[in-house]
Amino acid sequence: MTPSIRVAVGWGAGAHRRAVWWFAAVVLAVVGAACRPKVSTVTPPAPADPASQTLGPGDVVEIRVRDAEDLTGPYEVAEDGTIRFPHIGNVDVRGKSSNEIAAAIEAGLADGWLRQPQVAVRVTERKNREVSVLGSVNQGGSYAFKPGLTLVQAISLAGGMNPLAQARKVKLIRQTDRGKQTFEVDVNAIVNSRADDIRLEPGDIVFVPESPV
Repeated sequence: MTPSIRVAVGWGAGAHRRAVWWFAAVVLAVVGAACRPKVSTVTPPAPADPASQTLGPGDVVEIRVRDAEDLTGPYEVAEDGTIRFPHIGNVDVRGKSSNEIAAAIEAGLADGWLRQPQVAVRVTERKNREVSVLGSVNQGGSYAFKPGLTLVQAISLAGGMNPLAQARKVKLIRQTDRGKQTFEVDVNAIVNSRADDIRLEPGDIVFVPESPV
């Protein structure tokens, strides 16, 4: 009887050990999931209207004056936060939006130069404002931001994805009013016209993960 009792006891100990290991594995899986940063599959919020974004030194704007081609063209913001505009001299653009700048130029031109001038201002380049493309791309790094730049275009600037890229789980990291958030984007869906491309903002980070082996 003794051998049979020993066998039963040994089996019970093994089952107990297996149960303990199983419980430990479940706990580790739960803890690991809790520690991973939260990733949202919700489409990130659209960037602010460029017309409402303020300007700073080094930024370039295109100013168009209706029926005055000689005044239309690109203007760069100087270090003192002004642009020099024909007829009206320096225009202070520090902290002003495109709409506010257009209104200031219209007021200056209306003062003895043009009758009912109509001015449009569009930001074409922003200094020291970049997006980063990292991970499984051919030429990862930081690239100059231009208004209208999209996620797929940014990946293209980085030489495209390499063969190991996991295109369905690309991460977009963005600073929002809720803090830094990570969004998961299916680039394949965008390329295949099943989803809209995403406009980027200065400071965005695009990370292309590697497919699991």
